[in-house]
Amino acid sequence: MPIPKKELKALLQVNDGLTNTNNKSLRYAYSKYKATIAAVQLYDQIVSEGRWPTHYQKVTVTEVRQIFVSKSVWHGQYVPCFQDITNHQEMVEWLEDSGSESDDEGVWGFKKMIYHFLDLKEWLEQKKKVKQKEIKKKKTEEKVSKRKKTENKVVKAKK
Repeated sequence: MPIPKKELKALLQVNDGLTNTNNKSLRYAYSKYKATIAAVQLYDQIVSEGRWPTHYQKVTVTEVRQIFVSKSVWHGQYVPCFQDITNHQEMVEWLEDSGSESDDEGVWGFKKMIYHFLDLKEWLEQKKKVKQKEIKKKKTEEKVSKRKKTENKVVKAKK
């Protein structure tokens, strides 16, 4: 028999406040993302320890995620925006902030009332472009350095 959603939420210690679909802010979404990851990990632990109620069918990871957000939103918004967010510590700190606006401009480069996934996607894309430029610059510098070393060897060999 399938487990009722209310019982699943209780078993996975889900905060009902994080199952709201009306709040579209990025900080709220990030809280839901972290809660989803925690719920999946707890589910795996419960199953591996044999504590899953035997009178209920086991659920899938997708079903656990759907407590918080739809499958399409998870894969279309949450995964692309949050899966590698730990590579950007300044953004993680902003996302985990209680909502103070003091550092918005420092992180985002602009100030808004509410930030959305589109803002984060653009921010991540900009960071990616900057990193690609840095990599390209480093490769160019390495080529120049290598060429100078080769030229120096040729000059020394001629002397």
